[in-house]
Amino acid sequence: REAELKRRVQSLLNKIAPDNLATIACKIGDTKVVSSEELKTVIALIMKKALTEPHYCETYADLVFKLKSEMPEFPSESSSKPVTFKSTLLNVTQNEFEQLSSDSLDFTEEEKEGKDKEELDFLRKKRKDRCLANIKFIGHLFLRSLLTARIIGQI
Repeated sequence: REAELKRRVQSLLNKIAPDNLATIACKIGDTKVVSSEELKTVIALIMKKALTEPHYCETYADLVFKLKSEMPEFPSESSSKPVTFKSTLLNVTQNEFEQLSSDSLDFTEEEKEGKDKEELDFLRKKRKDRCLANIKFIGHLFLRSLLTARIIGQI
């Protein structure tokens, strides 16, 4: 089931453009997410896509905004609050941001091993682009009131 969900959502995300956003959002909403893990998978796929295609960050933020009202809530195993689309989005975004801040632009000796200067420059540029895309995506989520000023202030 999860593999089918990933395949379907990934396929829809590959077709996304600003002019067909509403259609894609409806189709992703129709995938019938049945657990908090599946919800996390959908959000992670959107996040991954937004970071690999920074020129579409705004479109992906609009997609997230549209999906917020369509996705179901699930009971939480650990607390009394339900697992919502927004809380899952916040967790995925925070994890990605923390991972990026731990992946500095400098390489360890282990990572440098066997690579020439051009390869290291390419990898450094890739990390930097991913970091900038993440910040851009977070900014667009903030502009759509999906992240609050308090959360942004903690970053």
